[in-house]
Amino acid sequence: MKHFTLVAAFALVSLYSSISTAQTRYVTDSLEIMMRSGPSNKNKIIKILSSGESLQVINAEAGNGHSEVRNAKGDVGFVLSRYLSEEPSARNRVKTLEAQLQQLRAKPGELQALLAKAQEDNQVLIKGNTELTASLNKASTELEKIKRVSSDAVNIANRNTKLEGEVQELLLQLDDIRIQNKVLKDQSSQSWFMKGAGVILFGIFLGWMLTRSRRPSRQSWGS
Repeated sequence: MKHFTLVAAFALVSLYSSISTAQTRYVTDSLEIMMRSGPSNKNKIIKILSSGESLQVINAEAGNGHSEVRNAKGDVGFVLSRYLSEEPSARNRVKTLEAQLQQLRAKPGELQALLAKAQEDNQVLIKGNTELTASLNKASTELEKIKRVSSDAVNIANRNTKLEGEVQELLLQLDDIRIQNKVLKDQSSQSWFMKGAGVILFGIFLGWMLTRSRRPSRQSWGS
């Protein structure tokens, strides 16, 4: 029993020691891919490329899931397309951001100046936006006026066209009336002429009859 207790105590001490000495580790984002002479894992390895290295894609559909690429040194080969990204690696982006952060921390005065300049530019932009909004509202009001005037002008033009048509119709009717009056006048003149001629002929005939009735007969002449 005493021996078992000692073994258990030793095991607890060992476990505690292993727990207390355990350290946190992270999976590395370093990656190496193979550039081969052809679009297959069976082709010869030309170079080993590290993550973040810039490559120019010559042919994105080289076959077997490979792309034909060229590195900065001019080496041409084939790599698996799934390892290519349109953006730089996270590690490179973090390094860039860290460098920018260090620059910003090293120049607090410049940051304050930039902030003041940005605020000033913002105020200028706000003022310009206000002026543009006022100009836009004014232009919209003038546009509405122009639309109303244009609409009135169109209505006036339509009314003028209608009135011109009515005037032309009245002029045609007036011409017809003038022609009818002339015809009636001519017919009236002709009628009066015929009546006058008839009266004259009747008068001549009447005079002839009266003259004849007043002549002595031949018998009275012989006696």
